[in-house]
Amino acid sequence: MIAKLLLILFYLLAPAGVLWATRKFNLLRRLGPVLTLYILGVIVANIGIFPTEIEAHKAFLKFQESISEILVPLALPMMLFGCNFKKFSIGKSLSALIIGVFSVAAIVVVSYLIFADKLGIEAPKMAASLVGQYTGGAANLAAIKQMVGLSTESFVMLSTCNLIVSFFYLMFLMGGGVAIARKIVGRNNHIEQEVEMDSNDENPYRDFATKSAVIQLLKVLIASVVIMGISVVVGKFAGGESGISMVALILTITTLSLIMTASKQVRSWNKSYDAGMYLIYIFCLVMATMADLSTINWEQSVFVLIFQAIIIFGSLFITIVLARPLRIDADTAVITSNTLINSPVCVPMIAATMKNRDVVVVGITNGLAGYAVGNYLGYVVYQLITTLFA
Repeated sequence: MIAKLLLILFYLLAPAGVLWATRKFNLLRRLGPVLTLYILGVIVANIGIFPTEIEAHKAFLKFQESISEILVPLALPMMLFGCNFKKFSIGKSLSALIIGVFSVAAIVVVSYLIFADKLGIEAPKMAASLVGQYTGGAANLAAIKQMVGLSTESFVMLSTCNLIVSFFYLMFLMGGGVAIARKIVGRNNHIEQEVEMDSNDENPYRDFATKSAVIQLLKVLIASVVIMGISVVVGKFAGGESGISMVALILTITTLSLIMTASKQVRSWNKSYDAGMYLIYIFCLVMATMADLSTINWEQSVFVLIFQAIIIFGSLFITIVLARPLRIDADTAVITSNTLINSPVCVPMIAATMKNRDVVVVGITNGLAGYAVGNYLGYVVYQLITTLFA
C-alpha cells in the first residue's frame, strides 16, 4: 500500500517538476515536457525499484493500468472544452483521413512483399492485423486476429513490438518530426500565429492556485467526471460482456463535450485545456513506467520490429507527401497519422507538442472514423494478399 501511495505521489508531482525543469534548462526545453516525462518514466521502470516477483509484478502492473485508464477519459473533456470548433474543417479532415488510411494500406502491402519470407507462414495474417491496428487500434487488431485466425503467439509478438515502435514514433514526432513536417508541407497563417502566442506563455499553471482559478477548476473537474461517468456506462453497455467499448466511450465523451461548449460559461473556462493537459502529462509518465525492457525477446522479434517500423514511419511519410498537393496543413496530416497509428488517446500529447489545441478535434474525429473502417480494410487487404501474393 505504501509503495502504491508513493507511486501516486510521484505521478502527481513529477510532471510539475518536469515543467519547472523545462523552463530552466535549454536541453529539456528542446525536448519538451512530454518527451522528458517519457524518458524519466522509462528510466524509473528499469532501475529495479518496482516489484520483480511474478505475482507482485502483475498486481503492480494492473495498478498502473487502472490509473492510465482513468486519466484519458477524464482529460479529454477538459481539453475539448478549450477547443475552438469554429476552425474545424470537415473537408480537410476527411481528406487527411483518406490519405492516412490509404498510406497505411499501401505501405503494409509493400512491406509484406519485402518481409513475407522472414515473417513465416502467418505473414498474410500479420499484415492484415496490422492494417486494422494502424487504422483503428488494439480493438481492431484483436477483431482481425479472430477473423483471419492469427495465432496467440503472433498476436502477442505484434502487440509487444507495436508498443516499442509506437514509442519511438511518438518520440520522433515530439523530438522534431512535427517541425520537419511543417517545413515539407507548410502550415496556414492562423496556426503559425497561434503557436507563437502559445510559446510566449512560459507557464500556463502559474496562477492555478488563485481563488478564481480553483473555483473554475472545480467546475471543470465536476463536469468532466460527470461526462466520464456517463461515457463509461455507455461504453460498458455497448461492449457488453466483452468489456467497455472504447469507440462508444470516446464518441460519447466527444459528443457530450461538444454539447457543453454551446454554453458561454463553459467556453469561458480558460484553465480547462491546461488542466486536461496536466492529466495527459501524468498519463505519459504512467505509460512510460510500464515499459519493462527486460521482458523483450529482441532476437525473436527483430524482423517483426523492422516490419512494423517501416509500416508506421512509411505511412507517416506517405501521408505528409500526399498532404501538400491536397493543401492539407502539416498539423492536420500529422495528427491524423498519429491518431490512426496510436488511437485518439495519444492525440492530446502531440497537440501539445504542436502548441495547437484546435487539432484535438481533428485527431479524435479521424481516430473514431479509423475505428470504423479498420476491420473492413484489414480483411480486404488479407484477401488481396492471399489471392495475389501468397
